[in-house]
Amino acid sequence: MEFIKKHKAQFIVGVVCLILLLLAFFAVYRMFYPSSSKSVYGDRLENAPEIDNAVIEKIKNEIIDSDLALEVSYETKVVTMKFFIDVKADTKLEEAKQLSEIVLNNLSTKIIDFYDIEIFFTDPSGENTNYPLIGYHSKKAEEFSWVDNVTEGDDNEE
Repeated sequence: MEFIKKHKAQFIVGVVCLILLLLAFFAVYRMFYPSSSKSVYGDRLENAPEIDNAVIEKIKNEIIDSDLALEVSYETKVVTMKFFIDVKADTKLEEAKQLSEIVLNNLSTKIIDFYDIEIFFTDPSGENTNYPLIGYHSKKAEEFSWVDNVTEGDDNEE
């Protein structure tokens, strides 16, 4: 006990450092091993409206029935709904863009106001050089914005 009284300042500094080291270890542990009760996406999906599979199937069927598309697939990533549409080679860009109306007309306003929507049009045959065509609808937008004929490495370098 006499040693502690004689080295009182060093002992206090040592105890404080030990406590800080333990707190730092605990913080690093929590950073690498977060609690499993929380969602990976945080609270972004709280109050998210449920997307009914029947509605998605209806959208897919209407797009196929339009006789412009060969195949339609769908996926959801966090707050983005993605539709992948393979169009026929003779489909014009304006006709393909009209397919976006099928998507918007079949989704509820709750879903449209919560999710961003992306539509990817491709011509699997490669005959139509106007494709790929990408449409993006932000949850705050009134209509789709479009980008066409995007290719890998197309960064306008000259």
